[in-house]
Amino acid sequence: MKKQKSIGTIILSVLVLLALIPVLAMLFSSFALTTDIMEKRNDITKESATKAVMTEKETLISNAESRFNTFAETDLFKREFKLEDIRSAIDFAVNGDLQIKSIIFATSDNRFVSNVEIPADFQATERPWFKEAVANNGKASWSTPYQDVITKEYVNAFSQVITNEKGDWGVLSLEVSYESVNRLLQDLRIGRTGQVSLITSEGVIIADLEPERVGVDISDNDVFTKMQESTTPTGNIEYHDGDVSSIYFDKGSNPESKTWAFATLRSTEYDVEKGSLLKSSAIVAVIILIIVLLFSYLVRNIIKNIILVFVQFFDEMKTGVYRPIPKKKKTTFTLNIAEGAKNYVYPDPNGNEIHRMADSYNEMINSTGRLLTSTKKQSDVVATMADSLLELSQQTSSATSEVTETITGIAEVTGTQAQETERSVTQMHQLSDVVQELTTNVTNMNEQSHESTQINQQSMDVMGAVNASWQQELAQMGQLVGGMNSMNQSIQAINQIINVINDISYQTNLLALNASIEAARAGESGKGFAVVASEIRQLAEQSKNSTKEIEAIISTIQTQSSEMVEQASRSLDGGENQTRLIEQAIVSAQEVFNRNSLMAQGIQEIEQSTNRIVTVQNAVLENLESISASTEENAAGTQEVSANAEEVLATMEEFVGHVSELQGISMTLKAIVNELKIIE
Repeated sequence: MKKQKSIGTIILSVLVLLALIPVLAMLFSSFALTTDIMEKRNDITKESATKAVMTEKETLISNAESRFNTFAETDLFKREFKLEDIRSAIDFAVNGDLQIKSIIFATSDNRFVSNVEIPADFQATERPWFKEAVANNGKASWSTPYQDVITKEYVNAFSQVITNEKGDWGVLSLEVSYESVNRLLQDLRIGRTGQVSLITSEGVIIADLEPERVGVDISDNDVFTKMQESTTPTGNIEYHDGDVSSIYFDKGSNPESKTWAFATLRSTEYDVEKGSLLKSSAIVAVIILIIVLLFSYLVRNIIKNIILVFVQFFDEMKTGVYRPIPKKKKTTFTLNIAEGAKNYVYPDPNGNEIHRMADSYNEMINSTGRLLTSTKKQSDVVATMADSLLELSQQTSSATSEVTETITGIAEVTGTQAQETERSVTQMHQLSDVVQELTTNVTNMNEQSHESTQINQQSMDVMGAVNASWQQELAQMGQLVGGMNSMNQSIQAINQIINVINDISYQTNLLALNASIEAARAGESGKGFAVVASEIRQLAEQSKNSTKEIEAIISTIQTQSSEMVEQASRSLDGGENQTRLIEQAIVSAQEVFNRNSLMAQGIQEIEQSTNRIVTVQNAVLENLESISASTEENAAGTQEVSANAEEVLATMEEFVGHVSELQGISMTLKAIVNELKIIE
């Protein structure tokens, strides 16, 4: 048997997820919040630790400067430098001060005194503090931290050039160690893995929690490069290389400070806390999961047993027993989940969903009971009527069989008449097709005749237009010939005018010659007149030459004009010949048009006769088709009646079978209804 599925698994899964999602969200948020709080706390610790180191360093520097200034202002350095007296004063000055490692006074000739033993090969003038003091021209300054030649620890020197009354000078240097800073670094703690380091501005570690790191050069490290490039004196540097996770630096308030402090925190800083937090979160999650599983299991069983109550009543309905859910009973408290779920299921229209569902189930049972009672009564009536209906259907089936045989004989005779009428109609249709083909041919001829007539008419119209245009062209050519003749006459008149101009030029030349002769006779008084006469003669010669040129041009124009007149005359004669030919073509086209018109009239008469034949043929065809249709309709109606009769016969036989089945079904229904039990 196939295993039945259960809703309990789904309910259990949903309840577990609904409970675990907020728990997991709370655990993750708690983990993130705790981690953020620890990081912020360590950031504050790093900042305060570096500030404490820088404050301790500044205090050390300030105290050293104060002690140096007090010692430098004594009378020992104002008169002649007595090294023994200065040595005694140095011992007294450093007595009890642990921060001051040494005080050295060195003169320009490399004589020096100190409170500590100095190696034999010691050259004071070669030390950094001596050179820096000389370079500062009498101004006191701190040197870059360096390693002491004796103690090998990193110190810082505060030095200044001191000049006495005689002008002698020397350098006073006070060396301080970072022992107090180292002690402070040992006491400072940043979380579990953090520490603070003090470095020079050149990248050398001078104080650190780990002694082996002192003296290490980190100038090539990215961390030092970022601190060096920073424009702010303090800040955080994100650094995830190796075991270092974050760095905070402080370069001091003085931009010229030569020592910086930075605090580092290792990447394993939060491993212990995160492990503890994850462990406690896992324990809480497991406890909550156990509680959720127990609660989900309880809810699952309750819902499952409530559903099983309804399943039990539905299973009874399969066997024909319709029993309502009983009303609420007085029950005592029990730890049995199944028993408690059964007692919880009772009908109540005003209760919760389960109670209302039970009440609806009871309503369904009551409605089904009323329906079954009514069905029992109706099933008895149906059985009685089925018996009576079976007898009537058997009688009707016999009568229908006789009617079917009679109608079948009539249908055969009517079918023969319909076939003969159909052949006559077919022959008439063939005749109609021949007449229709003749009509189509006549119609096409009529349309072609009309088109030919229209084309002839268009040709006549075109030739008329050509004739009119040609007449206009001839008139224009006549006007052109007249104009050319007139122009030729005008040119002849120009020749006459040129002859007159030649005569005037000749006479002017004679007059100028006579004037020249008279001027020559007049002597000096006639020179001016002789000049005028000479100019007139020259103008007469120019006029004569110009007239000859014009006469040559006119002669050429006359020749060309005569040729144009002759060509225009020949064109005019040709145009008159074309006009006669066009008139003959128009007459011929008119004759063709008249013949086409007569032929079109004949075709139209043939078309009218054909249309009358078609009308008579259509009337005869309609009558035959009407007779054929009536005959076919009678035959079809008879066949249809015959078919209907056969179908009615078949239907009656089927009806008899169905009534017989109905009788059996009604008996079966009566037996089934009698088996159903309604429990009140």
